[in-house]
Amino acid sequence: ANLTARTDKDFELWMVPADGGAPISLGLLPEGGQLAISRPDWFDLADIAALAVSLEPNGGSPSGAPTEVLYIAPISAV
Repeated sequence: ANLTARTDKDFELWMVPADGGAPISLGLLPEGGQLAISRPDWFDLADIAALAVSLEPNGGSPSGAPTEVLYIAPISAV
């Protein structure tokens, strides 16, 4: 998806746990739209149900949880 940059908001990437737990922030998406992250040692791909992108105030979610979710993509092992 093509995200249009905004000066008053940031896009934040989230991991949605497969166990139904609260989403975990993976950080803000850079203005260029490309983000490389390493998989933390403490989880397996089977632990991820989905990835989501939210639109947040500058600096990211003030509550630690996603607010306005724009996109969500289910993850499945192949």
